[in-house]
Amino acid sequence: MNPELNREYPDPGEAKLIEEMVQLTVDRMKPQQGRIRRGVHAKATGCVRGVFRIRDDVKGDLRHGVFSQPNHSFQAIVRFSNSSETIEQDGKGDARGMAIKLLDVNGPQATPGTNNRCQDFLAVNHPTFPFATPAEYLKFFDIRKTPLVGDSLAVAWLGLFHYRHLKIGKEILGKIIADPLDLKYWSCSPYWLGQAGTTVGHAVKYSIVPRLEGMELSGNPKGMADNYLTQTLGQHLRMREAIFDFRVQLQTDPVTMPVEDVSVDWDEEASKPIPVATLTIGVQDIYSPEGNALFEECEGMAFSPWNALAEHRPIGGINRMRQAVYLASQAKRASKCLP
Repeated sequence: MNPELNREYPDPGEAKLIEEMVQLTVDRMKPQQGRIRRGVHAKATGCVRGVFRIRDDVKGDLRHGVFSQPNHSFQAIVRFSNSSETIEQDGKGDARGMAIKLLDVNGPQATPGTNNRCQDFLAVNHPTFPFATPAEYLKFFDIRKTPLVGDSLAVAWLGLFHYRHLKIGKEILGKIIADPLDLKYWSCSPYWLGQAGTTVGHAVKYSIVPRLEGMELSGNPKGMADNYLTQTLGQHLRMREAIFDFRVQLQTDPVTMPVEDVSVDWDEEASKPIPVATLTIGVQDIYSPEGNALFEECEGMAFSPWNALAEHRPIGGINRMRQAVYLASQAKRASKCLP
């Protein structure tokens, strides 16, 4: 098969795989510190307010969705997190997440029948996922269910059959960070950017790049407090703002920049990311009553790639799986909160 630009290629058996992954995810969601947590990114390391301003020089063919309004500013809520399904010490290696929720966004939704009036952008501090497709993702977690030796067997399976993906996982788990405001983040999975329901547009990935370096920590982060990332974020924002450039990368080659394989890095030299917006996280006190209230509100929110306008619709197998998995996770969290 010769793939074409800006097209999806769903696996014929994908629906069953997604159904199985939903059940597996829900079954793994156990109470932690008094409540059912998210299926992934269970631990928040901070939740803050920001302003997402669209640049005035966005190219005409990129002016879709929220990017169609040059110079327009959206109020935003930004959740920083560790990607694990369990709450761990911040010194443990993990992918780090940034989830941006733009507020008061109007327009047709990616999921028909919803009216969320928000636009979410989810990203982590690595350009690829360690799994290519829903089938591989499910297989890994299915092996992990093996009593006593599941984790070891799953790693061995990756090493035997998907060594490149195992290497990605090791790179992610080897990252011990100092400050979540000093990281570059990538969407990893692709999205549509164009007219809804047409072929006029692009398959794209997003990246979020800090303008300035964040605060450095002395000593070894592994020896820091369990929640040192929250402490560092709080110290940083008490003194100065953090500014990120939000960029769009166009798919220019359907073979080397696939839509259906999220383990492949889209070469930023072959397709240079284009800045389309600026995220400014202003000076604020995350420990104030207002900051604490926002954190609690944030933990009850649903962040999902499918909280999106139709012009920013998630594409590719992993995103199609995430739609069902995130909805199931949200439903369990809503119905199973503990006292």
